[in-house]
Amino acid sequence: MTHNIETKPMEPARAKAGIQLDRVLFATDFSLVAGAAFVYAAKIAERYHATLDVVHVIDLEPFNLTESESSRTIINQAHEQAELKLNRLTKTQPLSDASCETLVAEGTVAEVLTDLLRRRHSDLVVLGTHGRRALKKLLLGSIAEEVLRMAQCPVLTVGPQAGTAPANVELRHVLYLLRFEPDSSEAATYAVSLAERFAANLTVMNVSEGVPSSAAREEKQQGIIEPFKYWIENHVPEDSDLRGRVRFERGFGSAAEAILSFASQVGVDLIVMPVNRVDPVIAAHLPIPGSVYELITRAHCPVLTIRE
Repeated sequence: MTHNIETKPMEPARAKAGIQLDRVLFATDFSLVAGAAFVYAAKIAERYHATLDVVHVIDLEPFNLTESESSRTIINQAHEQAELKLNRLTKTQPLSDASCETLVAEGTVAEVLTDLLRRRHSDLVVLGTHGRRALKKLLLGSIAEEVLRMAQCPVLTVGPQAGTAPANVELRHVLYLLRFEPDSSEAATYAVSLAERFAANLTVMNVSEGVPSSAAREEKQQGIIEPFKYWIENHVPEDSDLRGRVRFERGFGSAAEAILSFASQVGVDLIVMPVNRVDPVIAAHLPIPGSVYELITRAHCPVLTIRE
């Protein structure tokens, strides 16, 4: 996220084919932030003609099923209530029965969700997070972090600053975080595809953390045109009208601060960023990188992370 742009001329390659989302999984704890995330999940599933799985997981950890028969009764009641809430939730968006499936599951929440993603071959998971790192057992606070670590598909996370559920989702401005040029990131393909599907503007941003503020203005004017020209050639189809809606931006200083400041100033509706791919077994024991966590919890829009 903080690498300088390479400026040597490059031979343009053919733009990559766009993405296809066939199955989107949305996880909810019925909180306000989850309600906001559902609107995004429904709209993206609609635009890509994808099946939307709407899932609630009952955490069994607080219950001792071997000793208490009443625990099973409480869980059964929780099942019934969750099914009613899921049905009410899906009716808040124009979803057809053929394109939406609801499921109430039981178990350790993050493990159940990652297993469902694998078994259903989900192309995207959408969830909300309270951003409460200290509350390890509470709903989708730490749960979102665990899914971010373990999910092998892209994760769209709506953080606590993204507001309550919008009446409608229109992605008018997508921000993509460029780490290297030439850019082989799969995240670029997602950013381009989403900008095309929603007829949005696309800003491609690179942040240089090591550049002192005194030199920032001079560097911003140098070495920027040629690499980004090739970025468009390599990532945006030649016949796409998105080519007329792409802009480029350089940031300096703290990566998170530069990104959040720009996103706030211009009203970005979605941040798309690559994250390093890690073996799932190892990932389960690693913390989320601080810059990623900070973006998700402080951004006023959703953040889409794609493993590289």
